[in-house]
Amino acid sequence: MLDKNTAIAAEPALADWTFSPVAAIEQAINGIRLKHEPLMPNGLDRPLRLLAKLGNPHLKLPPVFHVAGTNGKGSSLAFVQAILEAGGHSVHKFISPHLVRFEERIIIAGKMIDSALLLDLIAECDRAAADEPVSFFEFFTALALLAYARHAGDAVLLETGLGGRFDATNVIPASTTLLTRISYDHMRLLGDTLQAIAENKAGIIKESCPVIVAPQTDNGVVRLFESEAQQKHAPLFLANRDWAVEEGADYFDYTDKTHSFRLPLPRLIGSHQVINAGTAIAAVSKSPFAHLLTQEILTRAMARVEWQGRMQRLEKGTLADLLPPGWELWVDGAHNDSGAEVLVAQAAAWGAEKPLHIITGFKRRKEPDSFYERLSHIPATIQAVDAAIDAPMVTAAELCEYLASKGFSKASPAANLESAIQSLTFQFKAPQRIIITGSLYLVGHALKVNNA
Repeated sequence: MLDKNTAIAAEPALADWTFSPVAAIEQAINGIRLKHEPLMPNGLDRPLRLLAKLGNPHLKLPPVFHVAGTNGKGSSLAFVQAILEAGGHSVHKFISPHLVRFEERIIIAGKMIDSALLLDLIAECDRAAADEPVSFFEFFTALALLAYARHAGDAVLLETGLGGRFDATNVIPASTTLLTRISYDHMRLLGDTLQAIAENKAGIIKESCPVIVAPQTDNGVVRLFESEAQQKHAPLFLANRDWAVEEGADYFDYTDKTHSFRLPLPRLIGSHQVINAGTAIAAVSKSPFAHLLTQEILTRAMARVEWQGRMQRLEKGTLADLLPPGWELWVDGAHNDSGAEVLVAQAAAWGAEKPLHIITGFKRRKEPDSFYERLSHIPATIQAVDAAIDAPMVTAAELCEYLASKGFSKASPAANLESAIQSLTFQFKAPQRIIITGSLYLVGHALKVNNA
């Protein structure tokens, strides 16, 4: 294992790192990736054995919020974090994947994990793992839980990596559970129906622990969640039955059986974020932090919530600086049917004053039909890019051929994000709107290249 004192302060050039600009962390994580491949979830025995060797830190945590779903997981946790922090509490959070650097995945008391601490924990967990056949995700889930058990914090927020029932985060014995919208994603692994996908997600429901369910598009999903909660004697709080949100021009209303708030629209853009805010408020209402639900704290939370890469405008940085005055550059990690619907709704909200152009990339083994077919009538142009991304991506040429077959008449390849943007500024003189979308990996790459 790499010495933690090796080049901690080094900041390599953009092309020289995948996980972290800190050279020692980059080397250490690559070493773990070689030892522990991304194995598929297969029960919880593997992570539990590793956690036992580490002293069972998952049994020594403050109150936990645990989220599963297809869309809105990260945003919902961001709202929970904002509410708790607006109320003066210290919050740990574990998310995946990261967008720019690995340290984003492990938040300790509201801040990315310290470099020296991360290196210490990697070394400790590496010794404990020894010959254990744990996956890369299981390794770092155990590492995060160990960090949270050792550092003061009032709450832990956990986002599942894949599915739920056998996800490494599901080792925790109790939680306030959030189930966000279920849609089609990871179908090769989770099933090709919404009910099959939901069955896996519902596995994070804990015995006698509250379950908050966001609005769903399929009644079968709701029935499945109701059945799982009933079997585990878990109180179920269902959107549009037990709690609801309604959006106004510059506000939204949240109501449940004991609360009623009129709040400013959150700083995160889009009507779907109002739903995510409501999901978070409902979750807090059934948690040990219910006393935080006041007009003042919630108003402050709506103004401070942050979540990178989701309908985010880039106004400064390498990419943003390529734009003429009046142009806009956005990034959004949408990559499935629900994400596409959000993009369509946002395009309608923007209107036609500035023509919309899409720059896109797509990960192999995803389901492109459910994403791109919904967008075929939206962009004035669409470009597929090749980019130096550490993920199996569809090539720009392949993606352009696919897009043409789906009715995108002006699909063209681009060598990289810079050339894609520059081709638009060359073709169009009036202000335009550009959005980079189709993959969280592409959005992370864009944020990395932009380097604001």
